[in-house]
Amino acid sequence: MKKSILPAIPVLILIFLLMHPAQSFEGAKSGLLLWFNVVLPTLLPFMLCSSLLVAWGGVPLITRPFSPLFKLLHLSDGGSYALMAGLLCGYPMGAKTTADFLREGKITANEGKRLLAIAGCPSPMFVAGYVHSHLDGTVPFISVAVSLYIPVILLGFLVQVFYRDKTKGRNIASTDYSVKSRSTAPLPADIPPAKSQPFDEIMMSSLEIMVKIGGYIMLYSILACFICGSGLIPEPVKPLLTGFVEMTTGIDNVSRSLSGLPAALVILFSAAFGGLSGVSQTNTVIKNAGLSIRHYILWKLVHASLACFILILLSSL
Repeated sequence: MKKSILPAIPVLILIFLLMHPAQSFEGAKSGLLLWFNVVLPTLLPFMLCSSLLVAWGGVPLITRPFSPLFKLLHLSDGGSYALMAGLLCGYPMGAKTTADFLREGKITANEGKRLLAIAGCPSPMFVAGYVHSHLDGTVPFISVAVSLYIPVILLGFLVQVFYRDKTKGRNIASTDYSVKSRSTAPLPADIPPAKSQPFDEIMMSSLEIMVKIGGYIMLYSILACFICGSGLIPEPVKPLLTGFVEMTTGIDNVSRSLSGLPAALVILFSAAFGGLSGVSQTNTVIKNAGLSIRHYILWKLVHASLACFILILLSSL
């Protein structure tokens, strides 16, 4: 049954695209322009710099100044850097760095699971620029920013309990950098540099990921465009759906349709969750790393819910 249905899905989609060529074109154009004008120049330089930093063994130089905070979350140097990459560079750099370190044996499977739950966030540049520009000023921007990033710390403690090593009754703190035996594991501060890669290989790997990200943004932007133009979906529901499908397009639609605290809450939820487009981008970079996209979706929904709850509390003060 499943095999007989799957071939029909792209056929139905193709028919739908041919029946609505104008909406398909506008959605694809807006998605590609978003990728070219915002995502590519923002993410690609960070991705290249991050890959070079790891390849040349410079991770401890970045993580050591913040080690007291990361120790509270039981993160190794590599895990700390993966979290920093996610917070500073935005989707999906945190998940990509986590998956890369996990494949190379630089962090344990337990630490990788915990990082996947907390290392995916929109970058401060995106929040301060794009999100801020789409708020109407009714809710202070600082409240939105605090509500977005505070759950990362809360989830950092929560995942330690959720992913506790039940067989030994303790949490794996990932103090050894390898999934090999403890006797052969290097000290956390002595992170072995990755196998030297030519810069061309690093660039081609980064460009391949960026092309995949652009493809997903285009596809989900087409879907968001269909949602906005549909006469079957109630108008109040459209901003919610577009934000759930594609974060950037959804935030723009929400700012045009809602105002005040409701608009800020929907924008915050979209940014914290990252949209289905962000989920697909993350799924692309964690393949063959032993990480669960289902767990990622669960934790992103928890993050988004906590962020909205905190914003409601701050707005009531």
